Amino acid sequence: MLIINRMIQITVNQKDIAFAKKQISNFEKISQGKWRYSGVYAWRGIVCELLTSQWLEKHFKVKVPAKGLDTSGKVDDYDLLIGDKSIEIKSATKNYFKYIMPKIYDVLQKPKDIYIGVKYNETVNPNVVQIIGYIERENIIKYPIERNKGAKYYKIPLSSLKSLKIK
Repeated sequence: MLIINRMIQITVNQKDIAFAKKQISNFEKISQGKWRYSGVYAWRGIVCELLTSQWLEKHFKVKVPAKGLDTSGKVDDYDLLIGDKSIEIKSATKNYFKYIMPKIYDVLQKPKDIYIGVKYNETVNPNVVQIIGYIERENIIKYPIERNKGAKYYKIPLSSLKSLKIK
């Protein structure tokens, strides 16, 4: 078992940002991507997902790595697989954000085994992705429910995430 320091930092480069923004642009061209929240830095979430997945691949036996947004129109079952565990990466897309916010519908109807919380820090140059920790699905449903931009979600403080341990 590997226990990871609570503050892993991964440097973001311009290539990562360009790739993520291109994925958003392509996603917005399909029917599922036409309805978007204004003021959301979705590309930062993609950067977080991909860089976290790459880091995990270096430290664990990842069966299926993250690929970012799927423009096929199919809903993905997970962001990546480590062993037999389905993993969802949830991102706080601004440094001052203190929570991850998994949507209730997704947690209940499309459950993953482990949710990894990460944060995009745009206040440093170069920007970094910080891997904060994880929470299991059965613990998510114990957190308060709120609503943001129309969707109900569980409000999970980053400070409550456990140090990452995957067997």
